Amino acid sequence: MHLYPVKLLTGAILLTTCLGCAAPINNQISPDNISATATPTGIQTSYNSTTNRPATKTATISVEGEKVPITLKLYDQYSNLFTTYFPDKEFLAEGGSSGEGTGVRFIANFGGSRNDNAYVHVAFLNEVKTLGQLKSFVNGKNGLIASNKWRVVDRNQKVSYPWAKEKIVFSQGKNIVGSIYLGQQNGKVFYVFTHFPAEYGDGFPPRADLILQNLQVAGVK
Repeated sequence: MHLYPVKLLTGAILLTTCLGCAAPINNQISPDNISATATPTGIQTSYNSTTNRPATKTATISVEGEKVPITLKLYDQYSNLFTTYFPDKEFLAEGGSSGEGTGVRFIANFGGSRNDNAYVHVAFLNEVKTLGQLKSFVNGKNGLIASNKWRVVDRNQKVSYPWAKEKIVFSQGKNIVGSIYLGQQNGKVFYVFTHFPAEYGDGFPPRADLILQNLQVAGVK
C-alpha cells in the first residue's frame, strides 16, 4: 500500500492485505509522488452495537422476479466512520485500519461458500479530504481504475443513494463487473465499490444494494 503525501492513498488500501481482494487484480499502484507505506491491522469481526440503530432488521429483495425475505445485521465496528446493515447469513464482514485509512469488505458467502471475487468494499482514506482528491484517486493516471485495469462502461452523477455523488460502472476481462461510488456525507469523503463475477448478476446486486441503501456516515466530531 502506498500513500499520496497530500493528494490521496492508493487503491491498494484494503485492495491488498487481509481484505481478500480478487487475485487477478494488480494492486501495486505507483502514483506520482508516492513515498510512504503502511500495513493495516488485523481483521476485525466483532459487531458492537454502539449506535442507536437496532441490531437487526428485515428486508425483502427481488431475485428473478421472486420476493425473498432477508434478515440484516448491523455492522458498526467502525461506527465513528459509518454503519450499515448486511445479510450476515450470506456475507462475511472483514475490516482493517491503519495510519492510511479504514476499509471494510463484505464478501459473498452464499451457501457457506466464500468467493473473494464477489464483495462490497467501503474505504475511508485519511489523506483524502475533498471530493476532488477522491476523484483524482479513482480516475488518475495511476489511480484505482487504471491500476486494476478496469474498463469504464458508464458514468452517472444521478445516483439513488443520498451519500453517492457519482457512480462508475466498470468491467474487467470477460467475467468481472462492478460499480464504483464516490461518496461524500457529513464532512467525510469515501469510496465504495462492488466487484463480482457476471454469473452472480441475479443474486449479488440486490443483496449488495441492501448494504449501500443502509450505509450511514457518521458526522465529524
